[in-house]
Amino acid sequence: MKKEKEEIEEPSAPFWMVTFSDMVTLLLVFFILILSYSTIELEKFKGAMSSMKGALGVLPEMGSMEKTKKIELNKEMEERREEIYKRMETLGQMMKDMKLEGMVELDYSASGIHIRLGDNVLFDPGKARLKPKALKILAGIAQMVKGMGMEIYVEGHTDNVPIHTSQFPSNWELSTARALSVVRYLHDIEGIPAEHLAAVGHGEHRPLVPNDSPQGRAKNRRVEIFIKWLE
Repeated sequence: MKKEKEEIEEPSAPFWMVTFSDMVTLLLVFFILILSYSTIELEKFKGAMSSMKGALGVLPEMGSMEKTKKIELNKEMEERREEIYKRMETLGQMMKDMKLEGMVELDYSASGIHIRLGDNVLFDPGKARLKPKALKILAGIAQMVKGMGMEIYVEGHTDNVPIHTSQFPSNWELSTARALSVVRYLHDIEGIPAEHLAAVGHGEHRPLVPNDSPQGRAKNRRVEIFIKWLE
């Protein structure tokens, strides 16, 4: 009697899959435990915060705090804007009394104040030393911005007539020196913080009008002061 050969079945998956499956299961359990602990801690935190709010009654929601702070900042900014506008009116009246109409322009906007001064108001031709009359004007500007939290940018501009002197080889040097003279006065004499001041000279490269007439060149010779709110 013949013995039938027993057929040996091949495994349906490699043996290492069993170990791998166990490892994946353990990892899954591990992450579930971590998640459950995190949830518990979060619930504890929420409970503690609720207890504090109930006991003290002085802990508003975060959104409410931010909203209140924003309202206070907006109110403070509005008060500062109203004050600076009053000061600007005072400055304008002072310049009117000095008979500077047509030589000085003031403009007020949401971003700040723009003042344009003809070069003959502040300087002699080809010079960067401030005139005595200029000191009174700049003192008025300083009084307008003191304590208001503002930055002051001063730009010097010239016409396109070349200048070649030992002190000013070109209009760039002249325009920069004039802007620096204004900044130096505001800082050294009026006490405006240095970190709130900046000076730049553009020479003849940013004209307001063509330099093809004496009137046009006179208009392009100027100092511009931009006074902006600090963020």
